[in-house]
Amino acid sequence: MDETFDLSVEHPVDASPEDCFDAFVALYDSDRPDWVTGSELDLRVGGRWHVRFHPAPDPPFREERTLTDVHRGVELGYHARIQDDAGHERFATRVLVTFAPGAGGTTLRLTQTGFDDEATRDEFAANWPGVLEEVGRRAQRLGG
Repeated sequence: MDETFDLSVEHPVDASPEDCFDAFVALYDSDRPDWVTGSELDLRVGGRWHVRFHPAPDPPFREERTLTDVHRGVELGYHARIQDDAGHERFATRVLVTFAPGAGGTTLRLTQTGFDDEATRDEFAANWPGVLEEVGRRAQRLGG
Protein backbone atom coordinates (compact mmCIF):
# COMPACT_ATOMS: atom_id res chain seq x y z
CA MET A 1 0.00 0.00 0.00
CA ASP A 2 1.37 3.41 -1.01
CA GLU A 3 0.88 6.04 1.65
CA THR A 4 0.66 9.70 0.68
CA PHE A 5 1.25 12.68 2.90
CA ASP A 6 -0.78 15.41 1.18
CA LEU A 7 -2.33 18.40 2.88
CA SER A 8 -5.33 20.57 2.19
CA VAL A 9 -6.31 23.84 3.86
CA GLU A 10 -9.38 26.04 3.32
CA HIS A 11 -10.10 29.60 4.46
CA PRO A 12 -13.10 31.85 3.73
CA VAL A 13 -12.39 35.51 2.91
CA ASP A 14 -14.76 38.44 2.55
CA ALA A 15 -13.07 39.71 -0.62
CA SER A 16 -13.11 39.08 -4.35
CA PRO A 17 -11.16 36.19 -5.90
CA GLU A 18 -8.98 38.70 -7.76
CA ASP A 19 -8.09 40.56 -4.55
CA CYS A 20 -7.30 37.24 -2.86
CA PHE A 21 -5.03 36.22 -5.75
CA ASP A 22 -3.24 39.58 -5.69
CA ALA A 23 -2.82 39.41 -1.89
CA PHE A 24 -1.37 35.88 -2.08
CA VAL A 25 1.21 36.91 -4.69
CA ALA A 26 2.09 40.15 -2.88
CA LEU A 27 2.61 38.31 0.42
CA TYR A 28 5.56 36.50 -1.18
CA ASP A 29 6.68 39.21 -3.58
CA SER A 30 6.02 42.95 -3.30
CA ASP A 31 4.41 43.30 0.17
CA ARG A 32 6.40 40.77 2.17
CA PRO A 33 6.24 40.11 5.91
CA ASP A 34 9.54 39.90 7.84
CA TRP A 35 9.75 36.10 7.51
CA VAL A 36 9.91 36.33 3.69
CA THR A 37 13.42 37.71 3.21
CA GLY A 38 13.62 37.74 -0.58
CA SER A 39 11.64 37.08 -3.73
CA GLU A 40 12.09 37.18 -7.49
CA LEU A 41 8.95 36.46 -9.51
CA ASP A 42 8.23 35.86 -13.19
CA LEU A 43 4.42 35.57 -12.97
CA ARG A 44 3.60 33.39 -15.98
CA VAL A 45 3.21 29.69 -16.64
CA GLY A 46 6.74 28.31 -16.78
CA GLY A 47 8.06 31.33 -14.89
CA ARG A 48 10.41 30.98 -11.95
CA TRP A 49 9.72 32.23 -8.47
CA HIS A 50 12.67 32.27 -6.07
CA VAL A 51 11.58 32.85 -2.46
CA ARG A 52 13.76 33.00 0.67
CA PHE A 53 12.31 32.48 4.13
CA HIS A 54 13.47 32.90 7.69
CA PRO A 55 10.59 31.90 9.96
CA ALA A 56 12.41 32.44 13.27
CA PRO A 57 13.25 30.51 15.35
CA ASP A 58 13.51 27.95 12.51
CA PRO A 59 16.55 28.07 10.22
CA PRO A 60 16.31 29.97 6.92
CA PHE A 61 15.36 28.09 3.77
CA ARG A 62 14.37 28.79 0.20
CA GLU A 63 11.92 27.56 -2.37
CA GLU A 64 12.72 27.41 -6.04
CA ARG A 65 9.27 27.48 -7.65
CA THR A 66 8.22 26.85 -11.24
CA LEU A 67 4.76 28.21 -11.99
CA THR A 68 2.37 25.69 -13.53
CA ASP A 69 -1.00 27.48 -13.25
CA VAL A 70 -1.54 31.24 -13.37
CA HIS A 71 -5.13 32.40 -13.71
CA ARG A 72 -5.73 35.61 -11.74
CA GLY A 73 -8.70 35.16 -9.43
CA VAL A 74 -9.01 31.44 -10.26
CA GLU A 75 -5.85 29.51 -9.39
CA LEU A 76 -2.12 29.68 -8.83
CA GLY A 77 -0.01 26.53 -8.94
CA TYR A 78 3.66 25.74 -8.74
CA HIS A 79 6.22 23.01 -8.26
CA ALA A 80 8.53 23.86 -5.35
CA ARG A 81 11.97 22.54 -4.59
CA ILE A 82 12.56 23.24 -0.89
CA GLN A 83 16.22 23.82 -0.07
CA ASP A 84 18.26 24.70 2.98
CA ASP A 85 19.84 28.15 2.92
CA ALA A 86 23.00 26.77 1.31
CA GLY A 87 20.96 25.49 -1.67
CA HIS A 88 20.92 21.77 -0.80
CA GLU A 89 17.59 20.28 -1.82
CA ARG A 90 15.51 18.82 1.02
CA PHE A 91 12.42 17.72 -0.95
CA ALA A 92 9.97 18.82 -3.66
CA THR A 93 6.22 19.40 -3.59
CA ARG A 94 3.41 20.73 -5.74
CA VAL A 95 1.13 23.52 -4.51
CA LEU A 96 -2.21 24.58 -5.97
CA VAL A 97 -4.17 27.52 -4.55
CA THR A 98 -7.69 28.07 -5.85
CA PHE A 99 -9.89 31.12 -5.34
CA ALA A 100 -13.54 29.99 -5.42
CA PRO A 101 -16.19 32.73 -5.45
CA GLY A 102 -19.21 32.30 -3.22
CA ALA A 103 -22.04 34.25 -1.63
CA GLY A 104 -19.84 35.51 1.22
CA GLY A 105 -16.73 36.29 -0.82
CA THR A 106 -14.03 33.77 -1.71
CA THR A 107 -12.91 30.40 -0.39
CA LEU A 108 -9.15 29.99 -0.55
CA ARG A 109 -8.20 26.33 -0.99
CA LEU A 110 -4.60 25.22 -0.84
CA THR A 111 -3.39 21.71 -1.54
CA GLN A 112 0.22 20.62 -1.26
CA THR A 113 1.30 17.19 -2.44
CA GLY A 114 4.49 15.21 -2.62
CA PHE A 115 5.69 15.16 0.97
CA ASP A 116 7.91 12.19 1.81
CA ASP A 117 6.74 11.84 5.39
CA GLU A 118 4.09 12.83 7.88
CA ALA A 119 6.36 15.03 10.01
CA THR A 120 7.36 17.29 7.11
CA ARG A 121 3.76 17.54 5.93
CA ASP A 122 2.63 18.44 9.44
CA GLU A 123 5.30 21.16 9.69
CA PHE A 124 3.84 22.85 6.60
CA ALA A 125 0.24 22.12 7.65
CA ALA A 126 0.83 23.98 10.92
CA ASN A 127 1.83 27.15 9.06
CA TRP A 128 -0.54 27.35 6.08
CA PRO A 129 -3.69 28.34 8.05
CA GLY A 130 -1.95 31.45 9.41
CA VAL A 131 -0.62 32.31 5.96
CA LEU A 132 -4.12 32.08 4.44
CA GLU A 133 -5.54 34.20 7.26
CA GLU A 134 -2.93 36.86 6.50
CA VAL A 135 -3.80 36.67 2.78
CA GLY A 136 -7.44 37.19 3.76
CA ARG A 137 -6.65 40.28 5.86
CA ARG A 138 -4.62 41.78 3.03
CA ALA A 139 -7.28 40.95 0.42
CA GLN A 140 -9.95 42.67 2.49
CA ARG A 141 -7.78 45.81 2.62
CA LEU A 142 -7.33 45.69 -1.17
CA GLY A 143 -11.08 45.55 -1.69
CA GLY A 144 -11.53 48.46 0.67
